[in-house]
Amino acid sequence: MAKRKTQTVVRRQATNGSRPTPLKCWVCGSQLALWGDRLECPRRDSRLPAADGIFDLWPPGRRPPRLDTYATPFGAAYDFGVNRPALARVAARIEYGADVARMYEWMAEVLDCPPGRVVLDVPAGGGTLFSRGAPKLDGLLVGIDLSRAMLARAARRRRALGLEQHVLLVRGDAARLPVVTAGVDRVACFNGLHVIPDKGAALAEFRRVLKAGGELLGTTLVSDPPGFYRNVIGLARLAGFFVPPGADQVAGLAKRAGFERWEQKLDGALLYFRGQ
Repeated sequence: MAKRKTQTVVRRQATNGSRPTPLKCWVCGSQLALWGDRLECPRRDSRLPAADGIFDLWPPGRRPPRLDTYATPFGAAYDFGVNRPALARVAARIEYGADVARMYEWMAEVLDCPPGRVVLDVPAGGGTLFSRGAPKLDGLLVGIDLSRAMLARAARRRRALGLEQHVLLVRGDAARLPVVTAGVDRVACFNGLHVIPDKGAALAEFRRVLKAGGELLGTTLVSDPPGFYRNVIGLARLAGFFVPPGADQVAGLAKRAGFERWEQKLDGALLYFRGQ
C-alpha cells in the first residue's frame, strides 16, 4: 500500500511539472523535487515552502551558530567588494598578495553548465558565483550557506537577474550537506574553507555529493602564507570566525576525503585548488 501511494505521488508531481533536485529529505533520505515554490518529498508526500525565496534544510540535531557574522557591517562590506571584481582585485593584491582574476575565471568555468547538469556552490554567500548574470548557466545551480543575511542578498540578485528557474538557494551546513550522494556535477567552494571550522568534514561531503568524474574548484586563504601576509592573516584570525587551514593541511584532508586527483597552487595568501 505504501509503495502504491508513493508511485501515485510521483505521477502527480510529474503531471504538475515538478523538477528533480539533488536535495534530500532529512527524514527519509529521499531526493526532493521542486514543485512551484515548494520542495516535495515523494515518499512522505510532504512539502517545504520557501521563505523569501530560500529553503531551510539545516540538519536536524545540529545547533546553528549564535551569531550571523555576515549580517553585520562586515558582511555588507565583504559582499560589496567581492561582487565588484575590479575592486576585489585591488583589495586582494594589497591585503593578500593574490591575483583574484583567476578566481573569477574559474567561476565562469564552473557556470558553463548545460541543461541537465547541476552545480553546487558552498558557501554561496551573496550569490557572487552568478552575480554577473551567469550567461552559460542553462542547468541548475544550488547555492548553500548558513548565513540567512547572505542568502537574502543572493535571493535579491537572483530576482534582479531573472535566474529563478536556474538557481536554488538553501540554508544548510557545509559539513553535513542536504544533498544526495553523487547528486552534482561540480562543486564550487570559493573563499569558503577559511570560514568552515570542520574542513575535513566539508571536503568529505564535497567528495560524497560529486558524481563520478565530477570536479571541485575553489579558493581559500591559508594560515601559512609567505612573508608579510602571514601577519595579515594572523590579525584576521582575531575575529574568531576566521579559521584558515595550512596549505599542506588542505592537500592532506582532500586525500583523506577520497579525491583521487588533486592540484593546488598558492598565490600570496590565497590557495587555488581543484580535485576529482
